Amino acid sequence: MKIGLLGPDGTFTAEAGFRYCKKKNMKTEIIWYNSIEKCFDGVDKEEVERAVVPILNSTADASWVNETLKKLRNNGAVICDEQILDIRHNLLVLPRTKLEDIVYIHSKDKAIQQCKKYLSRYLSKAELVNENSTAYAAMKIKEIGEKSRAAIATLRAAELYGLKVLGRGIQDDQRNKTRFIVVGKKDSERTGRDKTTLLFEFKDVARSGILVDVLKEFSSREISLAYLQSLPKEGSLDEFTFYCDILGHREDENVREALRIIGDYKNLAFFKILGSYPVSA
Repeated sequence: MKIGLLGPDGTFTAEAGFRYCKKKNMKTEIIWYNSIEKCFDGVDKEEVERAVVPILNSTADASWVNETLKKLRNNGAVICDEQILDIRHNLLVLPRTKLEDIVYIHSKDKAIQQCKKYLSRYLSKAELVNENSTAYAAMKIKEIGEKSRAAIATLRAAELYGLKVLGRGIQDDQRNKTRFIVVGKKDSERTGRDKTTLLFEFKDVARSGILVDVLKEFSSREISLAYLQSLPKEGSLDEFTFYCDILGHREDENVREALRIIGDYKNLAFFKILGSYPVSA
């Protein structure tokens, strides 16, 4: 099976992808992409059968990955699985580099946000340089070859690019986790312990109770709401796209009935089932 991963090798997405393939005991060929958008496009163009992308981080500053949410709305791919990964950030440097040598810190913006306390305490004067990924940050400081530069990245990135680990587990919250989704052309069969992701948009946003009308279809059938998120629609400040996770599979009788009724709501401008899949163990 061809699997699309956000590269280069050494990203957290790559680690989540490797763990997913091992969990499923799949023989795979990895196709690397340099953006979330291209991971989705790879599935859409059938370059790969599945792709792994981040969707939600447990820290307040990082939260939802908006690029993933938007591609779920506008792309033909659906969620067929998920993988939860503990996030452990590390400060990587060239060999023989000391903390006082560091002038620049390279990493992805979200990784930098998740290490604010460490950076404020030990590297408050260092300049922060945003990169496309944590692995690219590690690759870049290796290529530049200056002791004044450090990267926040994975331990695998340190191994791949021959870097020294100057600080381990430097994230502010030791409970830091990221939820990754696996997207493909079709979702998964029922397992008895499933989750379904939906999105919907309304026509008359000024009418009171429009969101309650949707949510009550779940509560009245004892369907648990796991997540709910809204994003402004493109070019609007008062119209939103709502994304939600409910517990259950779209083929479960109570879920199927709720989705049928919601799909017929006259006040819905757009409604899409983004996939049913097993809850990550």
